[in-house]
Amino acid sequence: MEQELGSARPLRILVVDDYPVAADTLRILLELWGHEVVVAHSGQQALEAAASFGPDAVLLDIEMPRMLGGELARRLRRLPGLERVLMIATSWTESCDPRLAGHEQAFDDYLTKPFNLERLERLLASRAPASP
Repeated sequence: MEQELGSARPLRILVVDDYPVAADTLRILLELWGHEVVVAHSGQQALEAAASFGPDAVLLDIEMPRMLGGELARRLRRLPGLERVLMIATSWTESCDPRLAGHEQAFDDYLTKPFNLERLERLLASRAPASP
């Protein structure tokens, strides 16, 4: 799929997924679209990466060991500068996933894997500032 972000500038995107193949595949796609991407495979890695990277958007798998995505999203939102970051929950299950219970407010949207690429692109473009 060609990049269709028009005059929007690239985003800094944090991809958080404990499954390396899924995370790396998404990283490659986002980089092809022109975004700068950092990958984290655990909640702790994501917290450290977010603090130093300062992402514009986070794509966050909700089912991860040791720290579920909902809790991680809440912690990320408490980091300085990330209160309004675009936070997208991702999972292989539908959006009525019980693991989201109590954490819905931490996310701006939800994508089911495999992603609808046009929808992902629209979500990211909605946050990308226009070029001067």
